[in-house]
Amino acid sequence: MHELMHCAGGAGPAVHRTILCLDVEGYGRRTNGGQLAVRAGLYRALRRALDESGVPAASCYCEDRGDGAMILIRPDVPKELLAGPFPARLAALLERHNGAAPPDARIRVRVAVHAGEIHHDDHGVAGTAINKAFRLLAAAPLKDALRASPGVLALITSGWFFEEVVRQNPACRAAAFRPALVAVKELRERAWMRPPDSWPHADTDRVLRLLALHPGAEISVPAAAALIDVPDAEARLLLGDLGLVERAEGRYGVPVLAPGPDPGPGLAPHERSAAVRRLLGWYLGTAGNARRLLSPDRAAAPPLPDEPGRALRFASAAEARRWCETERANLVAAARAAAAEGHHDIAWRLTLFRGAWTDWSEALRGGLASARLLGDDRGAAYVLGGLGYASQNRWRFEESAELLTAACEVFSRLGDVRGEAWALHGLGYACRRLRRYREAVVHHRRSVLLAAAVGDRRDTGRALTALGYAYAGLADFGSSLDHFEQAHGIALEADGRTLGWALHGLGYAHHGLRRLHTAIVHYEKALDVFREFGDRPGQGEALYNLGRAHMQMSRPDAARDCWLRALAIFEDLRTPQTAGVVARLRSLDPRS
Repeated sequence: MHELMHCAGGAGPAVHRTILCLDVEGYGRRTNGGQLAVRAGLYRALRRALDESGVPAASCYCEDRGDGAMILIRPDVPKELLAGPFPARLAALLERHNGAAPPDARIRVRVAVHAGEIHHDDHGVAGTAINKAFRLLAAAPLKDALRASPGVLALITSGWFFEEVVRQNPACRAAAFRPALVAVKELRERAWMRPPDSWPHADTDRVLRLLALHPGAEISVPAAAALIDVPDAEARLLLGDLGLVERAEGRYGVPVLAPGPDPGPGLAPHERSAAVRRLLGWYLGTAGNARRLLSPDRAAAPPLPDEPGRALRFASAAEARRWCETERANLVAAARAAAAEGHHDIAWRLTLFRGAWTDWSEALRGGLASARLLGDDRGAAYVLGGLGYASQNRWRFEESAELLTAACEVFSRLGDVRGEAWALHGLGYACRRLRRYREAVVHHRRSVLLAAAVGDRRDTGRALTALGYAYAGLADFGSSLDHFEQAHGIALEADGRTLGWALHGLGYAHHGLRRLHTAIVHYEKALDVFREFGDRPGQGEALYNLGRAHMQMSRPDAARDCWLRALAIFEDLRTPQTAGVVARLRSLDPRS
């Protein structure tokens, strides 16, 4: 192992240190390759076990001993960590290493812990306290205990360390220790030893504590793997071994720890924070992968600097949709937990994932608070844009226009071209709904230019489609048709979802030019595409306008059929368009 910190050279006065010594069982009987594999595995586990136990590895002094190591820990680090969380974590990490290692690379260790005065000089460190720690490490009872057990770690402490540290701290589990008479060279002492078979429960306690951090009531295997920081296969085994209730295939009830004395080693604050962030990042990354399949037209927030690489990926939109429906409650809980735990950069991003929220506007307001707490103007702009789109869902288009205008101004100031194009698209739509068509043309034109500037064909097609509808609002159906034709060409090659609206727009433009047969053909093609992608609002719009075209061709029965089908969709979606369809149906029979 390399040094865990910079070695302090030069002679100096005595300083107090906690002394940790380790020795690998059977090291000398291995091949050179086996020894190198053991050293790599041991020091990797040592660093991680120290850090995750609240002992900063970078602050420790280490001397390599070939088949082991001596580590000195500063006096400001609580000593109980070295007899409680640290050996339990090290044992768990060594078990994990051994499970994947060949026989010649498996590791079982003896560990000794003591504390006392030591001296640094030009050659390293010295002191009777160090001598005593190594005598403890060589004690016959410790060697015998490890030899007789299938476990991976046997721990011994000096009598002083046991009485002053272990016995005084519940996390050290003094009852698990037993006395051991040590007679090595000049040392004759009653020490205290914890046998190898006492460690598995300690790691179980840690896993339970990690799982209890989950903000929702149930957890999936992949989410548990992210939280515990193990592969999925290992997480599945751990969840099964813990006896947690499997509520559905691969989904387990989250443990609720009972109040009272600590049943095992606690989690260091940095370990707790890191575990929560891993979990929240996993939810964010997986939700983002689902969004890209389900709603590719929605803007994606800038990625996190520490974006996790283990998020789930989906083979199809149907698979992504199933995940979203299953994890809906957990996504809501994760966003709230992110804000409560201070992970505001994740909190505002999660609130942009609309599918999880019953009240998306409320969630976005919380996300806006998180972005502003961070002083993240770009994040605030994305949330303002999200609020603008949420207002459109409630048909509050004046409010939507104000929010999206504010978002556009921030994106423009920051030079975020994609963000500005996304906000302009929504702003143009709000203006169209408010019949401010000339403003809509201006916004959609700029959106087209921005999308083209970054080379985004899909967004360019969407922006051209929107611009076509803005021109149609001005009754400029020639310009409208031209833009719909451009959008249609792009959609055919780049974006099947936009294809439905481009086809509908072609129908709308031909309709305005009184080319009714051509309009009907395009409306019907659009209807087929909307059905393919499950776009219910699109189906309703296509059926409504198809009914209008049939009516203008004196086909009242065909018009009635289209409007009845459109009415069923709009009533199901609970949109104000219902009233317009009802009026059309009544016009067919004024007596009704």
